[in-house]
Amino acid sequence: MRSKELADFAGVTVRALRHYHQMGLLPEPPRSANGYRSYSAGDIVRVLRIKRMTSLGMSLQQVGEMLEGEGADEDLSFTETLDALDAELTQEIERLQEKRRVLAMLRERNLDPDVPLAFGDHVARLRDAGASQHLVEMERSGLLLVDRFFASGSEEAEAVSRFFSLIAETDSVETYVSLNERMLALSPASSEEEREKLADEFVRFMLPILMEGKRLYGWELGVDSVLAMSSACDSGDFHAEGAGFSPSFPSSESQDLDTLMDMYDRETLNEAQVEVNDRVVKGLLAALGG
Repeated sequence: MRSKELADFAGVTVRALRHYHQMGLLPEPPRSANGYRSYSAGDIVRVLRIKRMTSLGMSLQQVGEMLEGEGADEDLSFTETLDALDAELTQEIERLQEKRRVLAMLRERNLDPDVPLAFGDHVARLRDAGASQHLVEMERSGLLLVDRFFASGSEEAEAVSRFFSLIAETDSVETYVSLNERMLALSPASSEEEREKLADEFVRFMLPILMEGKRLYGWELGVDSVLAMSSACDSGDFHAEGAGFSPSFPSSESQDLDTLMDMYDRETLNEAQVEVNDRVVKGLLAALGG
């Protein structure tokens, strides 16, 4: 039987047969006088066995190990492989179930799929409050960076999520939107007075919410928490190193964050906006005694 005939009979491709040969799963058969491979009935059975095991989710490497282990402790080899496969499938089922849970939540709450789930309601509230598409896009970008550099479930990430909840609970979403729209409208030619006024308004807006979070959740309002919340709050970022602060990131993570934020600044913010961001963080830390 030739390669094409074997492939058709077994329900695989000729390319798959070649791959089996390369991995040592299927011995090379003798060739006929005209140079074509000539497969035996035993080869057909072996291909069917390979197909059967891969259909159960086994990798070709696992199939090879099972075929090689035939003869000595065969039952043990099969049991170990099947146990490992069952564990892998259990983990995959759990991952798929979690994806389905997230998809169901996104549909139920009509949330954007490209926004971290913990912040989805916040972005939806911004839209409801009349935020511009530019602000929504900037907010989403900032939240993706926060989600990346502050691990899910960490004190900083949880504080950001609760901070946004407190904004909603105090009916301050429209004020939040207004401040951020003014930030995005700030031009490099803006006056010192305009910059200082906007930064002061941000501080006065954020400070009571931070204090309420400290009262309710026991927030330790240090540099890391303030950086996280202000970075998310004013649709920009703050370089702690340049302002004389040293957040407690691992060194490699801090370098990655600084590099990314520098790139983000060049692409999205002007000099006045960066300066206001820095003033907000400095003002908050000063008011908090940091």
